[in-house]
Amino acid sequence: MNNYRRPTALEESANAEAMIVFADQMAQFNAHCDALRNIERNLPMTVSDALKATQVSSGRVIPTDDGTEWQHGINLTNVTSVCHCQTPAGLEFAVVECLPMKSREKKEVLNSGYDIREVLQTFVRDQRQVLRMWKDDVTAQVKEHLAEKYPRENMDIVAGSFEIKMGRAISETRAVTQSQSHGIRI
Repeated sequence: MNNYRRPTALEESANAEAMIVFADQMAQFNAHCDALRNIERNLPMTVSDALKATQVSSGRVIPTDDGTEWQHGINLTNVTSVCHCQTPAGLEFAVVECLPMKSREKKEVLNSGYDIREVLQTFVRDQRQVLRMWKDDVTAQVKEHLAEKYPRENMDIVAGSFEIKMGRAISETRAVTQSQSHGIRI
């Protein structure tokens, strides 16, 4: 298979149609990449803001599904927050996800620890893994869609273009962290 050839007119048409069909998923994926990129770019400020939040009570307590009560600190995304609570071992931080469900709001600790920087870095690393799985899932859906719509055609180049676009968005997110850790601006 030669992925470096020019797409045929049918492949270009199939790609345009697939971009429309999967536009919402691609927009959500790109928004998630942007949010993660923003967290990575602002990691030092986010750490500072989370530490400042431990000094002033927001008055908002988030009881998670495991029964723990966390003091809300700062929002990371529209569904995740950095929270904290005092434990016998000291001040503990957590990234808490609050997802609205039909019957109730699901509140789950994604990760926790005593070092806020480490908690945030673990969150970012885990979210990158989620993005990779999401990319694989969307690529499989695109392949399935193309196989149904074009049963006797090889549309690998079209599905590959989705995989490349999504992979590039993940790589751009990763580059932000690497440039910060090595002191190199990209």
